Amino acid sequence: MRIFSACILAITIGLSHSVAASTFKTEKWLTKNGVQVVFYPAMEVPMLDISIAFAAGSAYDENQYGLSALTSSMMNQGNAGQNATAVAESLADVGAQYKVEINRDMVVFSLRTLVTQEALSKAGYTFTQIINHPDFPDPAFSREKKQQLMAIEQSQDAPDDVAQLNFFQALYQQHPYAHPVRGTAATVNALNKSQVIEFNKRYYVAKNAILVMVGAMNSKTAHQLADQLTQELPEGQAAPAIPKAPQLPQAKTINIPFPSSQTMIRLGQIGIDHHNPNYFPLLVGNYILGGGALVSRLAVEVREKRGLTYGIESQFAPMSGNGPFLISLSTKNKQTKEALNVIQNVLRTYIDKDPTDAEMNAAKQYLIGSFPLSLSGNRSIATLLLRMTFYHLPEDFLDTYTARINAITSEQVKQAFQQQVNPDKLLLVTVGKS
Repeated sequence: MRIFSACILAITIGLSHSVAASTFKTEKWLTKNGVQVVFYPAMEVPMLDISIAFAAGSAYDENQYGLSALTSSMMNQGNAGQNATAVAESLADVGAQYKVEINRDMVVFSLRTLVTQEALSKAGYTFTQIINHPDFPDPAFSREKKQQLMAIEQSQDAPDDVAQLNFFQALYQQHPYAHPVRGTAATVNALNKSQVIEFNKRYYVAKNAILVMVGAMNSKTAHQLADQLTQELPEGQAAPAIPKAPQLPQAKTINIPFPSSQTMIRLGQIGIDHHNPNYFPLLVGNYILGGGALVSRLAVEVREKRGLTYGIESQFAPMSGNGPFLISLSTKNKQTKEALNVIQNVLRTYIDKDPTDAEMNAAKQYLIGSFPLSLSGNRSIATLLLRMTFYHLPEDFLDTYTARINAITSEQVKQAFQQQVNPDKLLLVTVGKS
């Protein structure tokens, strides 16, 4: 199971002259029991990528932290009477690949398979059993629970993980995003199999699902496969919306002692969702501030000029309940104070003054030109289409993307940062000997 950070959920794409939005004409429909389906035919390679997402991420754990993660990891550990080994072998026999990813908003089950009759039939059948007929056998429950506890223990030895987990806990407090995606040792130890079964019954239902298929398949076959994959899901109800997280009322600093030569720094506050009116100005502006790898203001001032870190970045990570704005880096323990002073000065200056024309042009050029790389294969296309559907982005999002990026002015960037980022109310988490 792959747990992916909220910070990689930002959709930062653009359209180049070589890939026009009009080339991505998808077909969309609802199955009889209410599953949203998105299909895009890509005939170049004889493969198919399937992803089915449920609004069932860790934000839905309630006080049973880690329940979503444990449920998702159990889904292929025994299905329709077959044990986990038999399920895995049935996919391996035809070269199919299965994976599950989870974050705070959603859980995504994915299958990659060849589209020969044998491969698609066998892999499609097995994937159907995984999604619709998990057995949740006792030995697998004990094994997966133990593995989750081991992962939690290991995360306590990684300063990066410690910094990230404490940042989310301090920033979101009582909000559903506050607790770790995997849960805590205490909460996971307390989980029982009946809770997993109930979570599955509540959230793994048709009206809470999005199915995306991208690959070498015609529309008729796609409709048949969508029915096969989802027709046995109970109709159920969509998950409730995740509430919007409030900003911290004042600045806060948390120092966590850790036996490391480097201090991990996390600095930020509550950010945005995908529908924030400042989405595009912040997208352009963040590239200039800290999203542009070695060319951003933070990289130049902190890394290039002063050698205080090997790498620094800033991110807006849009999430349903407002994801974080986050500046991340590590530095030598003795340099922590200097690095923080530089960051604060860069941030305040950036908020007070417009970006330069050269910075704006470079940001727009990158965001527009990077689109082909973000669509390097069927899997990346499927991921994009799934996130667009899950986060209810408008139908013309791709068609209008270039124009909206190009229309952003430096004044809009400054206003967006002034409205969204308050340098006097930032949360600072440090993990190290500083």
